Amino acid sequence: MLAESKEEAKFNFKILLLGAGESGKSTVVKQIKIIWNVQPTQLEIRQCVEALQRNCVEAMQTLLTASKALDIPLQDPALEEMAGKIMALDQNQRSTPELAEMIETLWKDEGVQRTYARRNDYWHMDGTAYYLDEVFRISAFDFAPNDDDMIWARIRTTGIVVSEVVEKPYHFQIVDVGGQRSERRKWIHCFDDVKAVIYLASLSGYNQVLFEDSSENIMHESLKLFEDVAKNPIFKNTPFFIFLNKKDLFEEYIKTYPLKKCFPEYDGPEGEMNPALEYVQKQFRDVMEKCVPGKQVPISIIAARIRRDMKMAFGEVKDTLKKQYAKENVGGSHLMGGTSRKMNSIASPSKVHKTN
Repeated sequence: MLAESKEEAKFNFKILLLGAGESGKSTVVKQIKIIWNVQPTQLEIRQCVEALQRNCVEAMQTLLTASKALDIPLQDPALEEMAGKIMALDQNQRSTPELAEMIETLWKDEGVQRTYARRNDYWHMDGTAYYLDEVFRISAFDFAPNDDDMIWARIRTTGIVVSEVVEKPYHFQIVDVGGQRSERRKWIHCFDDVKAVIYLASLSGYNQVLFEDSSENIMHESLKLFEDVAKNPIFKNTPFFIFLNKKDLFEEYIKTYPLKKCFPEYDGPEGEMNPALEYVQKQFRDVMEKCVPGKQVPISIIAARIRRDMKMAFGEVKDTLKKQYAKENVGGSHLMGGTSRKMNSIASPSKVHKTN
């Protein structure tokens, strides 16, 4: 019985999903579960409905707050009373059909649209346009979320969330912990018996600030956090994978907001995506080289909300672990660690997953 349990344990891979707030870890997990046919529970569906309805209200409140800060008035002064009602709502208020009508009216106002056009100047939810375009459908009493809704629902991760993908005989256990600063003290409880680390970073973060600290650039925070993780002795021989997320937003932003805004020393051509991407990748590789000289780290450039991107990126992680297990089984090694030199032949150093 003990021997059988040990044999089964060889096929269990605990994958730690780490990253700063706003990196999109929850989106990655939800996408993986959809791709590998892990059906959501009734609790998860209910949480999605409630989150999306809160997202609609929060998205409009964020725009109205930013309008004041940017001194952009509503084009229609008659909407001021309506805006006041929305701003007076509790932060946990869920949208209703009645509120949806007010939110949609405000969303169509030219002043609010001008504020949205300047969204790089303030913190906002990536799904703002989705929530507000779909506000009537989301606010319906009989609203039933589809896969896209599940992906776009913004639910801040608190605590530790464990999801499992099964491909018999393999079991991939994905452990997601909150990325906000207040949640990171819980990470240490997840570090035992980790077979791989996926570190998620937001590419669009070069031009954004943290939700919990508007003085801190998201990309800078992500690089500092990556260094803290990479230099932890417990991960010295653990395979790392970096997912640079939100490539679609990065491609949009880089045309207008130069990378020098985040990295003053960058001397590449302004407005061009590929040189900027290469520079960002180098920053992460330099951190790993500093922490663990010679350790290779595969990098995937993704938009987590794009199913094909996630299928390829996580598929690479799964295949790498399967192949590594096969090598170790033949070679007689008892550790998943110490694999960085071998991984070069298994995973390409950098992959950009293109979307049409």
